Amino acid sequence: MDRELLVDSLPRIDEIETDDLPLRVVPDWDEQVKKATELCRLIDRHLDYEARGRLLLDLDDFRPQHLCPEQRVQMVSDVFGGSR
Repeated sequence: MDRELLVDSLPRIDEIETDDLPLRVVPDWDEQVKKATELCRLIDRHLDYEARGRLLLDLDDFRPQHLCPEQRVQMVSDVFGGSR
């Protein structure tokens, strides 16, 4: 198919004024980022605690899959509590 014909068939989008940028897709974005940051910090703290209990040298190498089922449930409970 001819490239010019294909481009002409695409719908035109009106240009956006620079005053309207950045687009506010999520009205409470800053609050969501704040909550997500707090939850990530909670998960990191939880994993660091478990890694120290196992006397691991490299704490960054410890992942949630290394947790036993009880520890996973505890971490999910912590995350659920932190997300409310």
